[in-house]
Amino acid sequence: MQVHPNGQAWARPDTGPGTPDEGASAVRKAVILAAGIGDRLRPFTDTHPKCLVSVAGVPILENALLRLSEVGTKDVIIVVGHFGDMIRDRFGHHFAGMALTYVVSEDFRTTNNIYSLWLARSYLTEDVLLLEADVFFERAVLDRLLSSGPGNLAAVSQHQSWMSGTVVSLNEESRIAALFDSHHQGADFDYSKVFKTANLYLFRGDFLSRYFVPHLEAYVASGDVDEYYESVLHTLGHRGKNQLNAVVCDDLKWYEIDDESDRLAAEYLFLSPAERYEHVRAQHGGYWRFGFTDHAYLYNPYYPPPTLFTHFRNHLRDLVLNYPVGQEVVARLVGTLIDQPMERIVVGNGASELIKIIAGRFPGRMICPVPSFNEYENACNNGDFIPFNLDGPSFELDVDAFAEAALAGQARVAVVVSPNNPTGLTVQKEDLLRLAEALDKGGCKLVVDESFIDFAAKRNELSVEGCLEEAPNLAVLKSLSKSFGIGGLRLGYLVTADDELREFVRSELHIWNINGFAESFLRLAPRYHRQFKQSCVRVASDCEGLYNGLRQIPGMRPYKSEANFVLCRLPPDSPSSPEVAERMFIEYNIFVKHCAGKAMPDGDQYLRIASRTEADNNTFVAGLARLLDQAVDEVPQRDTATTPVGTANGSIICPSV
Repeated sequence: MQVHPNGQAWARPDTGPGTPDEGASAVRKAVILAAGIGDRLRPFTDTHPKCLVSVAGVPILENALLRLSEVGTKDVIIVVGHFGDMIRDRFGHHFAGMALTYVVSEDFRTTNNIYSLWLARSYLTEDVLLLEADVFFERAVLDRLLSSGPGNLAAVSQHQSWMSGTVVSLNEESRIAALFDSHHQGADFDYSKVFKTANLYLFRGDFLSRYFVPHLEAYVASGDVDEYYESVLHTLGHRGKNQLNAVVCDDLKWYEIDDESDRLAAEYLFLSPAERYEHVRAQHGGYWRFGFTDHAYLYNPYYPPPTLFTHFRNHLRDLVLNYPVGQEVVARLVGTLIDQPMERIVVGNGASELIKIIAGRFPGRMICPVPSFNEYENACNNGDFIPFNLDGPSFELDVDAFAEAALAGQARVAVVVSPNNPTGLTVQKEDLLRLAEALDKGGCKLVVDESFIDFAAKRNELSVEGCLEEAPNLAVLKSLSKSFGIGGLRLGYLVTADDELREFVRSELHIWNINGFAESFLRLAPRYHRQFKQSCVRVASDCEGLYNGLRQIPGMRPYKSEANFVLCRLPPDSPSSPEVAERMFIEYNIFVKHCAGKAMPDGDQYLRIASRTEADNNTFVAGLARLLDQAVDEVPQRDTATTPVGTANGSIICPSV
């Protein structure tokens, strides 16, 4: 059934037809396919058409119409099906200076886009822009398509891991040599040399009438209504009739949206740099999806070794389908890795799970030096956290004063992070053992967080993990994410000879708190002990290089670190650390953690910089040096003493990492 334009014209007051770029050839007509259900976008598509899903507040179809208007399109044919009336009600028959015609597919539940396009075949009589209504794109894509010369054109981009759907191979003349829909992409398909179609085409009228429409008719006549229209292009390509040229749009913004993950990625893509920064700051990971350099989260970039990933790949089916083992077995596996009896070990889904239990559920108050890892304070119940302030500029821990404060505050648990986060400073082993003895007299347990100890130059002389027999109230907590580079596997452990603490923590865990991938890693890690040690040495060397590079920036005060990060105080004439962090992201696409949310004097003057590879670190230092040099002329010197700690410039506290 076809519905033709009628009624009054309607358009937003602030929108209207645009002018194509100079050299672009305007195409008056466009066809948009918008009939599908969009199952993967449920529950939204239970009550709405897929094309009305919003990206950054703008529905996908509305964006397409506005972009078409801007390049001079006059007539748009929209094939609707699922909640088609809602689309007509939203856009009417005139929008942004264009006439809209609706073609209704009654069989949208049982057919695919080849059938939708066949329903609109009577409009395929002149040059036509063909779009699918699930692609969000910037105007520049259409400009490039329209200015790429004669012939049939397809917007494409080099295939990326997140892409799905039809891909194409190109010949030396950038013509499309072959199309491969999803049915022709088997398990061993090589994506390294193919391009993903953006589902934006420009077809010429002669090609449509002579070749495309007759073949479209033939497909539908033979009952192939559940196919993609790319099948027609594939057939014509074999016969040398499509002459379809690729218009590469790697540097332009477009995103095909099939599910909520796609929609979120598209929103990030179309945000301004400042908006992207705020978006990222609200996240707690997943940064690899966003394409910036991450100097905030802490990890080992040189581990695990490639052979371990090969094992995961070879056993993917078993790891996904089968239940992992329980706490007893994973404790034994960790015991093998750290040379400790399994009876002393509790394994957590990341150290954060264990911190939550110790800080939030173990009865009594907790004391911890600050600044330190925020999760200890965050996990405590209101009133149960006792901060012990580390005085700047040294931030060194006086263990005797700390013991006195713990006993005076009747703390049940004291926590010391060594090397500390964010300072990178360590506490000597003999001092920690003296602290444990002093605390034991008041019934206080000592938890030493050694998550970064593997990067320390004198690890064995600093770690108290081998001293548990000497201090019955001592426990060591450790995240494996940082040193082993496995943040996504979520592994951490507590090891202690303290039966009360160990059994309490273990009782709070559910039976399958460790997933199969993490279990598999623990089984394999002892085989790669030498590679692990080498990777830690390399990380420490890179971090030393980062420290030395920061020392070369005039006025900068970096702290010598025993971890895989460097704390530094910015020069006196520098903007605040939240301002510097934002500008590093906007100007250099680098994300770094500022310390304005830390409990420390002048926190808004400190950055904590995660060490990455030597090349990444050099790039960071060069960018920071340029930024600070420019800022001297831009920002007047401020009296930092009047700036409240943690609230500089209304900054939002970053996630603790």
